[in-house]
Amino acid sequence: MNINPATINEADRVLHSLAQLVALTGTQLLDQQPDDSHANMGWNSTRQRLEGRPFIRNGQAKKLVIDTETFTLAFIDQAEAVVASFSPETRMPADALAWWKSQLQAWDLQAIKPLNYQLDPPVAPDTPYVRPAGLRAWGQWRTLANTSLDWLNEWSGRSSEVRVWPHHFDTGVYYSLRDATGRERAAIWAGYAIADSLSNEPYFYLSGYDSTRAVNFRAAPTLSAGRWLITDDWKGAFLPLSAIETEETVTVFLGESYTWLDQRVAPS
Repeated sequence: MNINPATINEADRVLHSLAQLVALTGTQLLDQQPDDSHANMGWNSTRQRLEGRPFIRNGQAKKLVIDTETFTLAFIDQAEAVVASFSPETRMPADALAWWKSQLQAWDLQAIKPLNYQLDPPVAPDTPYVRPAGLRAWGQWRTLANTSLDWLNEWSGRSSEVRVWPHHFDTGVYYSLRDATGRERAAIWAGYAIADSLSNEPYFYLSGYDSTRAVNFRAAPTLSAGRWLITDDWKGAFLPLSAIETEETVTVFLGESYTWLDQRVAPS
């Protein structure tokens, strides 16, 4: 596997910054969802781009994408025609935001609603963007995240969109387990996270909770791939990139950790 955490971390930092414009687009132009899913995006491994959800403007479906091959932001229509584009190379986040606002103003949107979360800017507003050297490797890891989580959906028999969330910039799935009244009683979530306070490199993860009783993660058996990690901020399974030898390493990790946790939180 192509592992260079420093270059992948830098690509994450730059793309995390640009992804805030995708999140803002969903916040302005889509119906607001309780889980904030209107602001998330998908990774299109075929076209090597992050894609916001489609919205309708001037009678046409459009979406904002971040093309990692050309390192551009672009509003495109349903025929893939570029409506407007912006090259962030040597430009600052403030410039990107100004371009984005000008496009929304052209669509008669003047008042801008804020995002539903707080985030320290991944790239300072007055710092020029530099095209990351690790974009290709970044895309390979996000593609592996997609395929691994698609596998988990099919293998577990549960269903969840595989999406990139703009706040923490992780690729994830969320399985809500509900009681007879429809209220969430427990949940399992899994995904691929960027480097953070838990790890200085990206990692795959799986965790969950049960509202009726605490899950004793200390009782979990040793995993064949990855390990259980218990800290003040995290209780769950953890697999850093540097521990991944093949794609199968990830599915083994997800399968084993899911099996144990599902037995603890799913109704018997």
